[in-house]
Amino acid sequence: MRTIHESPIFNLARADKHGFEVNHPDAELDQRPLGFEERSDIGGMEQTTEIEVVRHYTRLSTVNYDIDRGIYPLGSCTMKHNPRLNEAVAADPTWRDPHPYWPESSLEGHRRVMEELASDLGEISGFDHVSLLPAAGAHGELTAVFMIRAYHLRSGNPDKRTFLIPDSAHGTNPASAAMAGFKCKQVKSGPDGYLRLEDLEPHFNDDVAAIMITNPNTLGIYERQFEEIAQALHDLDALVYMDGANLNAMMGYFRPGRIGADVMHFNLHKTFTTPHGGGGPGSGPIGFNDKLAPFAPEAENGIGPVKAYLGQWGMFIRAWTYIRSLGGTGLKQASEEAVLNANYLRKRLGDVLDIPYDTPTLHEVVFSDKNLPNDVTTADLAKRLIDYGIHPPTVYFPIHVKGALMVEPTETETLEELDRFVASIRSIILEALDEPDRLKTAPHTTPVSRVDEVKAARELNLRWTPDPRRI
Repeated sequence: MRTIHESPIFNLARADKHGFEVNHPDAELDQRPLGFEERSDIGGMEQTTEIEVVRHYTRLSTVNYDIDRGIYPLGSCTMKHNPRLNEAVAADPTWRDPHPYWPESSLEGHRRVMEELASDLGEISGFDHVSLLPAAGAHGELTAVFMIRAYHLRSGNPDKRTFLIPDSAHGTNPASAAMAGFKCKQVKSGPDGYLRLEDLEPHFNDDVAAIMITNPNTLGIYERQFEEIAQALHDLDALVYMDGANLNAMMGYFRPGRIGADVMHFNLHKTFTTPHGGGGPGSGPIGFNDKLAPFAPEAENGIGPVKAYLGQWGMFIRAWTYIRSLGGTGLKQASEEAVLNANYLRKRLGDVLDIPYDTPTLHEVVFSDKNLPNDVTTADLAKRLIDYGIHPPTVYFPIHVKGALMVEPTETETLEELDRFVASIRSIILEALDEPDRLKTAPHTTPVSRVDEVKAARELNLRWTPDPRRI
């Protein structure tokens, strides 16, 4: 098994090579600040030629997979195309570089955009109040949990210390609750993938502070008893936190603030096409009702600021542009197409991959490896997809589905790209019948083949260190 250190794309330097940089004839010979002069005592430093450096980084750029190269079907993560119009507006110097210490008069345009964005998010979600401050989705969760804690403390209920969290919720939910000092109690979903009130009721008591419920849940299923569950929690003087990460499936159809949710976070990168992951920073605004308004970060006696200055401005302007570009009708259509694309894949692959729940799903579909031949696993199928030039879907999540393969095509993929994904999956399953070892040793087209993933997770190494004997 080859590792990255043994790959021919690394360790190109040798002592007998030299690289040079020629200054422009009009440039000053040395423009470096005092104290940063070139050292002359390094000696023996291995180098490469200019052409090797250029080729090295060019090769690396082709090794990385990104949304601009093809479908990125990570279930629950919503990796979709970011319209270039949004990027162009965000890059406009008029908006791009606000300084936090500029006078108020210089930020009037920025504040107007933020006010309009907050108003739009409130209208889409049904909440009367929106805070843009949280810096990411999980940060929005944590902010909401702190507001819930403040609500119970000010209400004279410090013993309300338990959060109910379904097994179909997002994985960050229990982490956010625990970080705020709450106990987490998991509740199993019903056999059809829904969260049922009858399964929650045995956990109801005076110490329940809130429920964290993802809707649609991580199976892509809309929680049909949401209103009844919310009312039951309110009868306990407990609150309802809704994880809004999957709002991209419901815009124009579902307003959580109007059917019982007290607070919810938005993932601007998932629903409103701001960059995701390494393209960040993120942004996780929260919407909330009058009950929680006194505890908002901006409120006079609230929980206090959770982010410096105005929040993630570059993400605000992208989301504002996206909403303005599509309008209400366009946002609703985006949700419709997200649901249509996911159900197209469900229909096209349902005869060759196991679908653990027959329940209708919305923007994503969860398969499993139950029926794969010759002991081929979800991981084998996912690794082989890399050889087909496709990023694998989310694997082994949600954790209550054994061998899960979680696919979210998003609304931005074309029919042709969806068909390419389907054809690749079906081809790999045929290979599993005749050449299972080809899957079990995949991928075969990458500089690094399979690694010991357990060791990699426990002994994380994000930095390449040269062999000191070669320096």
